[in-house]
Amino acid sequence: MASNHHDTGYKELFSYPEFVQQLIEGFAPTEIAELMDFSTQESHSGNYITPLFEEKFEDVV
Repeated sequence: MASNHHDTGYKELFSYPEFVQQLIEGFAPTEIAELMDFSTQESHSGNYITPLFEEKFEDVV
């Protein structure tokens, strides 16, 4: 799969937990954002196996 030019920017932005928190708090409904515990955020490789044993390669999880 070819990488799009905007992928690098999104990877960079979503690698900062503070940005992810601000994004969710700014765009998600308040009742959804209030349910989140942002102190538990972790960065993970986007490579994983689904419950149906499919191999996936994502940018950022």
